Amino acid sequence: MMALTRVFASLLALLPAFAVHAATFEELAARANGAREANKISDAIGLYQQALQLKPDWAEGLWFLGTLAYDTDQYEIGRRAFSEFVKLQENAGGGWSFLGLCEFETGDYPHALEHIQRGLKMATGLDPSIDQVLRFHEAMLLTRMGLFDQAMPRYMPLVQRRIQNPVLTLAVGLTSLHQPLLPKDLPMEKQDLVAAVGNAARLWMLGDTAKTGPAFQALLKSYPNAPGVHYFYASYLLSFRPAEEAMVELKRELELNPHNPDARATIALLMVRAGASNAALPLARQAAEDGPTCPMAQFTYGLILGENAELQQAIQRLETAERLDPANLEYHMGLAGLYSKAGRHEDARRERRISIQMAKESGAHGQG
Repeated sequence: MMALTRVFASLLALLPAFAVHAATFEELAARANGAREANKISDAIGLYQQALQLKPDWAEGLWFLGTLAYDTDQYEIGRRAFSEFVKLQENAGGGWSFLGLCEFETGDYPHALEHIQRGLKMATGLDPSIDQVLRFHEAMLLTRMGLFDQAMPRYMPLVQRRIQNPVLTLAVGLTSLHQPLLPKDLPMEKQDLVAAVGNAARLWMLGDTAKTGPAFQALLKSYPNAPGVHYFYASYLLSFRPAEEAMVELKRELELNPHNPDARATIALLMVRAGASNAALPLARQAAEDGPTCPMAQFTYGLILGENAELQQAIQRLETAERLDPANLEYHMGLAGLYSKAGRHEDARRERRISIQMAKESGAHGQG
């Protein structure tokens, strides 16, 4: 009996300690919220960290700690806070979004892209400024990964809002030149070139025909031997001029940059469309070898393989192109045709449904 009494006495002795701990957390939480509301950011961050040591699953505290850290460029603190927050609130798109932004700033680029895209997919009703920041970072990360065809459409809404931002101009320039870099990693000696390319690209995207042509001419005059410039100009020419003019620029690009897969693939594709598939085959093969992440190169090579009845290899190439650039209608349509030839009728129907839906959406956007 005496032993049991001592056990109960020990348990009762612990109760004041638990009460003190609970009160301490509540006090710290109140002080943290008060400091945040008074805009005493440094004090608030410290107090939130202390409170979270006592209650690590305090979701509200993790959110406020993370956002305050992000706003004050303390990205590692923010990254840790949002990593814990999304464990508690896994359906909170805002948490994934801020986690991705913090990871971008700490250099964890693969996770940053994954989490930013997850946040964009899940979040609804985001503040337009936050949505804009997320899409800008998504585009920069896609460019860094070499997924230029996915990145460029992400810049379009930003450019159309006529946002005057030198970093945005550099980012668009890097994507236009197919340079897998972030603006902050661009060497100083290349900034003028990339800015000039970005300016021409922005004018083109805005449809400012009066200024776009002169901007390209100035670019070619100032940087006639810069890799990527002639391919970029050829892409512009193909939007409104005969293919022969673009072909001259593409060949000039390959003289300066022999392993440019986009230039070589575009030449091969123009040859295919002119009925010279056999002559285009070695060009397409080389482009695909030089550009394993270049969707145009994979598509063109697969297209020619399909014409030569090498269906399995052709399908693999077009599946790669579609994975790299899922928004390209031509890739889905090409796959539908190849699946049908291979007897994969369900896959063919799926790709046709996707193609029809994409065409409808494109038409709706065009009318708007």
